[in-house]
Amino acid sequence: MSEPGPSRRSLLRVLATAPLAALVSGQRAEARDYASAAEVLAEIDRLEASLDARLGALTIAVAAAGALARSVQADHDRHRRARAGLRRRLGLAPRRERAAAAGAPPSVEVLRAIAQDLVHAHAEGLPALRDAAAVDLLARNMVDDARHLAILQMWVEAEGQGG
Repeated sequence: MSEPGPSRRSLLRVLATAPLAALVSGQRAEARDYASAAEVLAEIDRLEASLDARLGALTIAVAAAGALARSVQADHDRHRRARAGLRRRLGLAPRRERAAAAGAPPSVEVLRAIAQDLVHAHAEGLPALRDAAAVDLLARNMVDDARHLAILQMWVEAEGQGG
């Protein structure tokens, strides 16, 4: 009897998001190979915290960014809770709290680049998970983060046309 693998539905979800990951990866030459689920989750934590802090800093300079920042933060709060449950289920150490330094308000291009790296971390980390439920969870989170990336990409393009 073989080990249970990813469900057909989970694989279809991942495959459905693959074109999206390919679309946003056009500017990146190399993929990262993660050694473990813990490494994948730590990188996602780091990138999420960086994006949240920098987006929060941007709202000080650009008040209109507030709604986007609140929406992204709400999604990331939900993602962090889900990853905490995943860590417990997989027997991994809890997330280490790290304060992300925001510094000066970043450009929207900097935010877009971080959001792109976050989507890549999800996509490139899926093979290291070796757990169908974990793949399903991170694939769903990746779709949310790809939506954020698309909004930031449109903002970058709008700034380029307007300036």
